[in-house]
Amino acid sequence: MRMTPAVKVILILNVVFYILTYWITPLFSLNGHTDWFLKFNSLHPFGFPGFIFMPHQYLTYMFMHGGWWHLFFNMWSLMIFGNAVEQQVGTKRFVFYYLVCGVGSALIHQACEMLGIISPSYLVGASGAVYGIMAAAAFYFPNVKLFVIPIPFPIKLKYLVGVFMVIEMVMGFLAVDRVGHFAHLGGILVGAIILAIWHLMEKKKKTTSGFRGWDNYSSHSQGDHYEKGESSWKSMFGKKTPKMRVVETRETNHSDHQYNEQKRRNNDEIDRILDKIRKNGYQNLTDSEKATLFDASKKMRGEE
Repeated sequence: MRMTPAVKVILILNVVFYILTYWITPLFSLNGHTDWFLKFNSLHPFGFPGFIFMPHQYLTYMFMHGGWWHLFFNMWSLMIFGNAVEQQVGTKRFVFYYLVCGVGSALIHQACEMLGIISPSYLVGASGAVYGIMAAAAFYFPNVKLFVIPIPFPIKLKYLVGVFMVIEMVMGFLAVDRVGHFAHLGGILVGAIILAIWHLMEKKKKTTSGFRGWDNYSSHSQGDHYEKGESSWKSMFGKKTPKMRVVETRETNHSDHQYNEQKRRNNDEIDRILDKIRKNGYQNLTDSEKATLFDASKKMRGEE
């Protein structure tokens, strides 16, 4: 499985924090405690006696985990959903989205503690941020089907996230375990707000620019082209998305050399723009690059 840049860095940081938490820092006790690193970086409840909340915990808690399996399932989910989402929105937006979902889920978890919905306790794990990534995957690729144990049939991602939300809601109110269910729901909620804002911004931007013809790389495509097999979802497992080739009508007053050279330059420019989309997202294209894609798409439709 290929990993995108941000997903790779986040995974490495989580593994490093895990090694520090359970293998390195326990060798050095602090005031007789060997779990001082875990407690210092976990998210503490706000305003409760016996807990010491510090602002840095809003970031560090999402790199701490309660054990190996906790780390494994979070990082596995991050790789499954995060690679495709990062390719869709670009690395900078992905990092912003991941961190804000993590911080937002922490705030919602603390709010539930203060309201008495759940008992105050330490919170660790990347689950809130990862659930936000799952929400983004369901937004951009709603009809992608996945097999999830123990469900014996493939289920569309948009329905899968809905099932997870119901389960987290029920488990959160039942309080049958010490899992941060409301933090998970918080990650989805914050992610949905960010996605809605981005959607409106992109819609407004497209309206003002007048660009209409390149929906395959916009958030408005809602994953339809991924059902046709032209997806970054598949590319992360080793299959590259085929690059577009512009087919031009040859003019009789051009020589073979001129025609082929112009065709090569056009194809190289399209490839460059598509690579930029895969790395930084469609929203970072210039108006000139969008116009180039628009013209290319019209030519392609003319050949079909």
